[in-house]
Amino acid sequence: MNDTLSEWTIEKFLDMRKEVLDKQKDLEKSNSEIVKKIENLSNEQNEKFDSIQSKLNEIVETLKPEVASKMEENNDSAVILAPVDSTRDVQKNEEMMSTSGKYFVLKHTFNNVSSIRTGTHYYSEEEEHFGVRWQIRAERNKDFLSFWLWSLYYKKTEKNWKIEVELEPKIVSLGSSGKKEKRRRKCSIVFQSDPMKYSWRCFKFVEWDELEKEFVVDDCFCAEIAIKVKKMTGIYKENLRSFDNSMKECSDVVLIVNDEKFYVSKLYLATHSSYFKTLFLGKFNEAKKTEIKLFGIDEDDFQNYLEVLYGEQAIDDYTVEGILMVADMYDTSLVIQKCESFLLKESNKTLKKKLQLSTRYNLPALMKQCLGEIKSVADIKSVLPGDIHDLDPSIMAVFLQRALSLHNS
Repeated sequence: MNDTLSEWTIEKFLDMRKEVLDKQKDLEKSNSEIVKKIENLSNEQNEKFDSIQSKLNEIVETLKPEVASKMEENNDSAVILAPVDSTRDVQKNEEMMSTSGKYFVLKHTFNNVSSIRTGTHYYSEEEEHFGVRWQIRAERNKDFLSFWLWSLYYKKTEKNWKIEVELEPKIVSLGSSGKKEKRRRKCSIVFQSDPMKYSWRCFKFVEWDELEKEFVVDDCFCAEIAIKVKKMTGIYKENLRSFDNSMKECSDVVLIVNDEKFYVSKLYLATHSSYFKTLFLGKFNEAKKTEIKLFGIDEDDFQNYLEVLYGEQAIDDYTVEGILMVADMYDTSLVIQKCESFLLKESNKTLKKKLQLSTRYNLPALMKQCLGEIKSVADIKSVLPGDIHDLDPSIMAVFLQRALSLHNS
């Protein structure tokens, strides 16, 4: 009886052991299948991510601010907008444009509106941006306000040149009841060396009666033109160095800016730029790519930026602002320092322009030099922007202190 029980126990134990081993094998097989499924799923997700990333890049390129709807110059339509606080979409659009590429806003307050005569031009102060001087002009065209934008580069040269821009003009009321504005829709314009194409004009921007009723406060109104420079031809110097296909053997990556290819070294750019160091050496898909598209910059500015980075003397009064913009975007201290040194020692730019660049790109030595040259109330007035609200608060405090000191002396 005991032997039979013992045999039964052993047999039962062996059956249980076999069952456990079978279950273990099934579990291992199941785990293996799960791991394989996870790996397949991961690969599928990576492929989907790469596909989505590719589509996003295409969308970004399509939606770049450089893309502008064409508009005939004789289309005088304009749009009344609600007080600025409620126009969130408009604000977002302007903020987007202001952070990419060659974007700036001209502002001027036209005074003594009641004395403006038909057929007489009234001018803003000239402003220089990216090596070119610009000016707003207004005229009473019988029952309408006419609006002009002039590119004054023709005064500098007799050679052929062309500047392609997207612009958006508007007038703004300065009333205490809220900021009201009327603007013309964005349009694409080409300024060039042809005397008939130095300027852009909107003949009937707003009816004169509407201007006086809705936008004139204390006998004045403010005019603004937002300008996005898309391409400049015949303005800059000739290229000092090639980054084209002839440099292919010496490069390991191609950077593409507006369809122009630049053959460069990843390691060299990564050495001088924290942006490119992260892009090329970080854990991004771009680190493995041989061609990468860059957005929000001009190919000529990138050419000049690379020339400075590679040791060429590419900085002058026409190129310095564009180079600074690219160097700031890509956090390239060497290039920024060279630009600041040029502005300190060689540049013929106005004190006002140098001060603007010093605040925008955080150039402390240049700012110190500029503030040191402001020694009178007239000097202070000469560097004030068209809209006082555009002045950096820290600079405003210095000006106030300087004005008080001059008043008491």
